Amino acid sequence: MERRLFVKNTTLLTSGILALSGSSLYASNEEKKSNIIDLSPVSTSKNTLLLKGMILDAATFQKIDVQKIDVQVKRNRFFATKQSIENVNGSYAILSGFTNNGKVYEKMNIRITANGYKPYEGCVYLTKDGCHVHSEEWAYNPAFKPEYCPKNNTEGNQTLSEFNFHLVKL
Repeated sequence: MERRLFVKNTTLLTSGILALSGSSLYASNEEKKSNIIDLSPVSTSKNTLLLKGMILDAATFQKIDVQKIDVQVKRNRFFATKQSIENVNGSYAILSGFTNNGKVYEKMNIRITANGYKPYEGCVYLTKDGCHVHSEEWAYNPAFKPEYCPKNNTEGNQTLSEFNFHLVKL
């Protein structure tokens, strides 16, 4: 009998709480638009790296509204991290960090899709010294110049790399 009374009271209490706070129940379902991909390791990291920049038209150097950016990092043999952002307004930021295990670099496979442009598929390497691009950048965009390479600035344990992706029209 006590058990039934307890269940009945708990049900009434729970129903009352849900009825009173019903408007705030669905507040977490709002889609938050962001242009930041966070690839920070789960463990504490000694060094952090922020790679940021814009996605530009290779001919006009104007910002492009990108449909989707996919970033995949393989941290070890068994665990690959893949994240994406959609409807980017021409800028992006990727946050990463390095653990104390002496890892030299991370290879990021990046895929960018935008209407009217050739899909970009390339590799970017993140090291403790900053960001570096793969030589396949010139295969995608023959007009890619060495001055477009990432600019790295290290202060203490934080590294800021700036790199603009130059997409080629179809």
